[in-house]
Amino acid sequence: QLRVHITAFNIARALDDHRTLHSDKMAGGQLRVHITACNIKKLDVKFFNIERCRCWVTVSHGDTSYTTKVGVGLDPEWEETTEFTIADPETDKVEAKFFVKCEKNGNEQQLGDTQTYKLDKLLKGKQTYKGLVVPGGKADMMFTALDFGNEEADDEDDAFMDFL
Repeated sequence: QLRVHITAFNIARALDDHRTLHSDKMAGGQLRVHITACNIKKLDVKFFNIERCRCWVTVSHGDTSYTTKVGVGLDPEWEETTEFTIADPETDKVEAKFFVKCEKNGNEQQLGDTQTYKLDKLLKGKQTYKGLVVPGGKADMMFTALDFGNEEADDEDDAFMDFL
């Protein structure tokens, strides 16, 4: 009976240690988002009624958002960086939208769906690729958890497949 008590005590202690370690890794912090470029050369410009294309990306978290400069053509480069304060990486998410405007007729529209990115698989201090998929191509972004996240990838981590 004493042996069972010690085992139960050790299990409870191990769970407390795990919770403490896990909460330290997943405590909030700063997220850096680097928006590099896009390539939508396969876009059916006639279908979307777009001539002399202008593109930009808006990334948001909660009430905070960042919009890139307007890029010219179907493959603009931005190389712009912003940071968001993340309260809880387990539940907080970042959203991204891609916009396009036709210079000739002034039509402005969101291209594709708003995409949501989970933050719970990010590795502390390591860039993680995130693609914003839109009709005709994608926009490229890199997410970096500056002071939260795991130090190393989990053995069963499939984050490499999380390109959306």
